[in-house]
Formats: sequence, structure tokens, C-alpha cells
Amino acid sequence: MYQKHETRGPEGQSRKTFGSELRVTRIARGLTLTELATRTHYSRAHLANVEHGRRAATTELAEACDNALEADGELLALIPRPRESDPPAAVMCPAQLPAAPGRFVGRCAQLTALDVVSENADRLSIATVHGPPGVGKTTLALYWAHREIGRFPDGQLFADLRGHSGHQAPASAAEILEDFLISLGLTPADVPSTEDKRAALFRTMTHDRRLLVVLDNAVSSEQVRPLLPGAAGSTVLVTSRVMLTGLVVRAGATQLALTPFTPGDSLRLLQEVVGPRVDDEPAAAQAVLDRCGHLPLAVAVAAERIAAHPIRLSELAEDLAEERQRLAALASDEDADVRAVFSWSYRALPSPAARMFRMLGLHPGKEISVPAAAALADVPSGEAARLLRALAMCHLIEEAGRDHFWLHDLLRVYASEQALAVDAAQEIERARVRELSWYLDTAAAAGCALEPFRPQAVDTALPGYAEAFAWCERELASFPSVVKLALMIGHPDLAYGLSQALFSYFHLRKPWTIWERTYRLGLEAAAKLGGPCLQADMLMGLGLVSLGLGDPENGRDAFRRGLDLLEYEGEPTRSAWCHIGIGLAHADMEDVSLARSALERGMVIHREQNDQHAESVALVHLADLCRGEKHTEDALQYAGRALSLCRSIDDKYGEGLSLYQLGTTYLAAGMLDDALRRLEEALSMQKAAHDDKGQADTL
Repeated sequence: MYQKHETRGPEGQSRKTFGSELRVTRIARGLTLTELATRTHYSRAHLANVEHGRRAATTELAEACDNALEADGELLALIPRPRESDPPAAVMCPAQLPAAPGRFVGRCAQLTALDVVSENADRLSIATVHGPPGVGKTTLALYWAHREIGRFPDGQLFADLRGHSGHQAPASAAEILEDFLISLGLTPADVPSTEDKRAALFRTMTHDRRLLVVLDNAVSSEQVRPLLPGAAGSTVLVTSRVMLTGLVVRAGATQLALTPFTPGDSLRLLQEVVGPRVDDEPAAAQAVLDRCGHLPLAVAVAAERIAAHPIRLSELAEDLAEERQRLAALASDEDADVRAVFSWSYRALPSPAARMFRMLGLHPGKEISVPAAAALADVPSGEAARLLRALAMCHLIEEAGRDHFWLHDLLRVYASEQALAVDAAQEIERARVRELSWYLDTAAAAGCALEPFRPQAVDTALPGYAEAFAWCERELASFPSVVKLALMIGHPDLAYGLSQALFSYFHLRKPWTIWERTYRLGLEAAAKLGGPCLQADMLMGLGLVSLGLGDPENGRDAFRRGLDLLEYEGEPTRSAWCHIGIGLAHADMEDVSLARSALERGMVIHREQNDQHAESVALVHLADLCRGEKHTEDALQYAGRALSLCRSIDDKYGEGLSLYQLGTTYLAAGMLDDALRRLEEALSMQKAAHDDKGQADTL
């Protein structure tokens, strides 16, 4: 037949092992492991482990191999059979927890929540800790498990489910159950062959026992469910990069979301690792932590790099300043390499979700809306929402409110790297232009909605006033980054257009810092386009910012520069606005004569152009000037005329200003009843216009 494989025991006798005999028999029959796996319905990897002695063979496997290889019972005979007189196997008390974390900071709320979950002795307690890669899920689980180990006298089981691993496929429940059953006292030969039977036996063996089961790095609820013990009093702690909603719905699990460190906890970890050097360079330490995004893994890698090498905190902060080099600066061994840890989640994504993730790396801000993402990826809004929710489920992005999501800084850098590596340069360019165009169109529509008295400049249906204001509020922090991107990729037309489209909102809301940053970029774009009128638009906005920040000299100079640019352009309306700006600057500098002259000049030009809104603005400022000079009749006439114009064109913001001027003029004249009536009317209109500064002044 075939040559038998034999080994020698300690006394020289011939001893055969099932694994070695299986290999010899298989080779003699001319079969590969893959062919044997097909015949026996066991996996190739499991058979290889059995042949090399890494796994024990069950009776069922031996019987299947014996039949497949026609060994006439010789292989099956190598499996030891328990004697009837043998005592039942003792149930063991496993202690499988890996070592506790060497350092641990913060997470007080999560530790308390785990305490609460595990206190219920009337049922099985299940908690899932989910969060983005590198956020410290396993560290939290092990720290709590070791802290509470005395509450589980019947043992602690631990398994790495390999949900997101750089080397291996996710573990099967059957594989983990086999290890658990052996740890609880079964011999390998007594482990049932099927997952269902193993799960049932596991529940039986853990009945009436108080166990802690830690299941690390789960990929799905389906992977975890067979691993749940059946007894009340036990606790199961699961970590995962995805939200295991199935465990919540079917098993009553409690979900705990883990986010990056608070700045204080980041600093404490850095101080623990690095020591007094942190106090020597506090600004550099803060820069390092900010550029790590307070992600625990990144903070730990940065701290170890400083502690282990003669490098100053300021030098590492400089290395991390360049976004494209940031992940390289946070490289370590593979298990602690930030880029590698991110890649395990990214590689598990379906193709459409992976593409959306890459596209998000091209977005210039931290937060993105569903419509913006749809424009970026060139998919319908419904499909964009579905893909974004899928990415949020595995914590590559996070929900930031209805139809809004945000991306951690380091994940955004990683997504951008992947886009540059995978997508063609032309596709990246088209994606960016699509999103920038969407921003321009949406901002233009919002601007028209906030100033309905102006001629409509867009072809699309306009949002309502409140909807337009809410959109601008939500996107406010992104505006400078979006304009900067347009300028950076060679589209100054989009950069200028978006800046100017935001004027109505900026003038209403007065976010001075963001307004200034946006308009300085817009001015640079206008200069590239070579249009004096476009540059004048940006200078007028910057002039208003200077006035708002209490710098009338710079404001006057900006308006004068704008007026000089317009000298030969035949633009009376723009020139009139510059005159009004110059008048406001002189008023702030308490030069009443020059202020009134400039304001009246602007008012006359606007009246000649039949621009009622612009004329009303000049009238309001003239009323303010006259009130300050105690010219009550003039002030009331100017403010009354402005109020009539604003009401005729449905200018809510201007109507509130006009009523405010009337109220303050009556107040200055001691006419308190009239003042109160007009100020209450002003407050009501300012609320309708979302004019926060106006409401504050009126109150």
C-alpha cells in the first residue's frame, strides 16, 4: 500500500500521530490539501494546522479524512477514545486577558458606563465599545477588565476576532468557540464539529458561572452572537470599528462610542511618556497634540518618538505641520503605525464606499454635507447619503448632525493620500471643480434669498430666508478653506465668485475674522482675474471689516483704493458704495463734516441710479450721524425716509436698522414713549432678519 510514518516515543517504541499520518496518506494518494478540503468539507487552513500539529483532530474530522482517503479506519484509530470509566472533564477557570495597558488616562465617563452595564446580575450584560481606528477601544476594554477582574471569579475569556487585521481574515465563530471550550476543560476530541453545537455546548458550560468575555476587534454582530454565554451574571465586552446595531436590537447590548481624547487627556498622556520636557515647550507640545488630532494612537506614537530619540517637541511639531508628511512622521511598528491601522478599515470597504472615502479627502473642510459630497463624488444625493452612513457605521467618518458628517484630520490626510494614489489627476480636478461650483451656486442662491429686493442672479429656485441663513451658518467655518482651494487649484473665478456671493450673509452676520480671511483670498483672486471692479468689491468688504474691528483709518484707505480702481470704469453704483464707506470711516474718526459730505454724495448717486436699497443704507447712516450731532429733525427725516424705502422693497434687515435709528433718535430727544415703540418694532424685525448684532444693540 504506502509507507507508514512513524515516530519514536520516549522508550523507543513506534508512535504514530494523526497529523503526520494524515499528511503521509494524503501525499501517497496524490491529493493536495485543497483537494482533500473539497472532499471532507473542512477548510484547507484547518487541515494544514492539523497536519502540522497546531490543531487537534476531532473524531468527526478523522472519520471524514479516513473515508476520503480510503484508509480503512487506520486514521480514525489514531484518535483516542475516552473510556467509560474515565471521570468527566473538570471545568477549568480560564484567565486569558492580555496584559493591562501600561499607561491609561481619561475615559472616566466610559469606565463608569461599563460599571453600570455590568452591575445587572439578573441578565447577561453586553457592552460594545465602538469608534474609529486608533481611538483606544482595546486599551479601554483591557483596562476596565483588569480593574474589575475580581468580580468574575469563574474566569475571563479573551479572543481577537480579527475584524480589521493587516494579516488574517476575520476569525470564524466556530474557531473561537473551539478555543473557548478547550479553555473551559474539554479535550480537543470532545469539541463538537459544527458551530451550532459548539455554541450550544458553550452556553451549557457557562451556565451558572460568572464570567467576563472580552471579544476584541469584531467585524459584525453575526460574528459575535454565537460567542455569547447564556447565563445571567456574566459580562461580554466587545470592541469594534463598526456599530454593532444587531447586538443592540437582538441581544440588548449597550453601545459606547469612543472619540479622540480631550486636549487635557492628550496632554496628560504626553507628560506621562515624555516627562518635564513638555513643560519646557508648552506651545510646541500643544501643536504636536493638535496635529495628532488628539487621536490616542497618534499621541502615543508621537510621545514615544520624543521619549526615545533626542528630538525636541518643536522639531516634531514642525515635522507634523506639513499634512502630506504627517502620517509618515507618525510611523512606528506595524501594529502601532497610524497609516497601517487606517488601511485595515479602508481595505475592507466595498468599492463605492472606498471611492466616496477617497473623495472626502479632497474636501477642504472638516465637515461636509450630503449635497456637497454628492457633488464631489458625482452621485445622486440619496446614494451619497447611503455611502456616508456606511462610512459612519465603520467610523471612518462621524455624523455631525442631520445630513452632515465630519472627518478626523488624520483620516482626511489618509483619504487624500489614497485619492492621489488611486484616482487619475483629471478625475480629482473634476471632482474638486464640481464641489466648488456647487458651493458657488448654493451661496449665490442663499445671497439672493437673504436680499430678495435685489434682481435674481441665479436660475434655480431660491431657498427661504431662514433656510438660506441656516445653510450659511452651518458652512461658515468652511468658507475660507473652500475659497483657498479654488485659488490653489487655479480657479480664481470660483474663488472671487464665492467670496462675493457671501457678502449678504457676511454683512448681516458680521463674522469679522472669517469675513476678512475670505475677502483677502477673494482680493487675490480678483487680482489674478485682472478686473478693477472685482478688486473694488473685495476692498469694500475689507473696508467694512476694518470699521467693524475699530480701525477706521484702514477702512478709509480700503474704500479709497476701491474708488481709485473704479475711476475709469464707469461704475457709479460701486463708486457710491465707496463714498458711503469713506463717510462711515470719517464718522468713526469723528470728522462729521467729511463724513456727512461723503454719505450725501453716495446717497445722491444711488438715488440717481434708482437703487432704493442702497439709498436707504445711506439714509440710515446719515440719520445716525445727525442724531449724534443732536440734529433731531434731520435724523428723523432721514430714518423715516429709509424706513419707507425698506418697506417698499421688503428689506427686513434695513427695516430693522431704520426702526432702530428712529428709536434711538427719539430716545436722545427724551421722547421715551415713541422711542420704546420704535425700538420694540425694531427688535421684532431684527429677530425676523436673524440680525444678532442689531438685536443686541436694540436691547
